[in-house]
Amino acid sequence: MAVSPMALVKVLDVALRDKSREVAGFLVGRVEGERVLVYDGVWMGEVGGGVRVEVDFNAMAKLVDKLEREGGREVIVGWWHSHPGMGADFMSGVDIKTQQIYQAFLPQAVALVVDPVEYERTGRIYERSCSFYVVENEKYKKVPFEVEFNLDEMVRVGIIALQRKHAGEAYKEVKVYHPVTVLKEREEEIPFWELVSVALLIWTLTMASLLWIFTG
Repeated sequence: MAVSPMALVKVLDVALRDKSREVAGFLVGRVEGERVLVYDGVWMGEVGGGVRVEVDFNAMAKLVDKLEREGGREVIVGWWHSHPGMGADFMSGVDIKTQQIYQAFLPQAVALVVDPVEYERTGRIYERSCSFYVVENEKYKKVPFEVEFNLDEMVRVGIIALQRKHAGEAYKEVKVYHPVTVLKEREEEIPFWELVSVALLIWTLTMASLLWIFTG
């Protein structure tokens, strides 16, 4: 399977904003044969307590409708959630049951677990901070992944991901647990994603320049 850097950035951004509890969302992408391509990580308000997360299936239905209105090129290919301070190298019993539900709808569905505390401590993407899983025979199984660097596709899905973020999907038409905090996060969010946009543009121009140098 492969994952876009934009998807990891968005998931870790949400997880890092609240390391006191688990947060969860959806993975958006495509399935090509048995290969899963994750292009986006969407958060639509799903939160949990210290050790258990709650996924809002009403939010899932709204996201499915949104994806269809965008043309249907991408679908929900799984879900993500955080394990703050516990490590991303395992799935709990509740995680396994949730993943089985996703795989009942889409056999190729994957689960992404991240530990924002571990990532913040190390600054590294590795099994303790970020891991993908499927469930087989009632047990979780780690799925190796690669980072997708197809330039055309990365720019296209990156723009769509940013449009979803700027539209404020994580803050409307969903259950809101702490309105004051959520509104504050929304105000602080825009400069961060503008920075990501600039970084993506710089990266794109750099790659284009390198291609011109080596092929010119």
